[in-house]
Amino acid sequence: MISDEEYKKALKQFHKLSDRHILAAETDMSSSDIQKVVKLSDKIRKAGNELVGLMRKNYDQLMRTKRYRKLLKLYGSMEDKKKRKYFAVQLNEMAKQYDVTWDFCRKSMIFIGKKYNVDAVFALTKAEDIWRGIEKCLYGNGNILHFSKYGDLPCIRAKQMNRG
Repeated sequence: MISDEEYKKALKQFHKLSDRHILAAETDMSSSDIQKVVKLSDKIRKAGNELVGLMRKNYDQLMRTKRYRKLLKLYGSMEDKKKRKYFAVQLNEMAKQYDVTWDFCRKSMIFIGKKYNVDAVFALTKAEDIWRGIEKCLYGNGNILHFSKYGDLPCIRAKQMNRG
């Protein structure tokens, strides 16, 4: 059983790492307001899916290269820290060559967001979510990025509480 003090420390650490602010409220919205929220959510979903397609294509191209796969294997088998660091640098350089970087993801989402007429706050928050998925594929145990389905519950997130 975890003591109250340990729980508070763990919760505090979680809040430091977490960047999400969730406001859940029951409201009496008019049907036109509900339609606006659903429409905005669908625009964000479409923009996100376009970015997922772009990043997935780049990630697949990167994973197809024999050199990258071999470097991954060598990185996993090395125990010497200096050699591991060398392979990590090589892997990151290849990721840059194939545009599998946070910077490329962010810049692409700026143009995609303008195309779908989505505010920058919402677009960049969606780009961060997609980048987290790419990171899981690159560095974790993720296999593939998934698209958002049409008709999912509306989800509108913004990184900054005071905007949007």
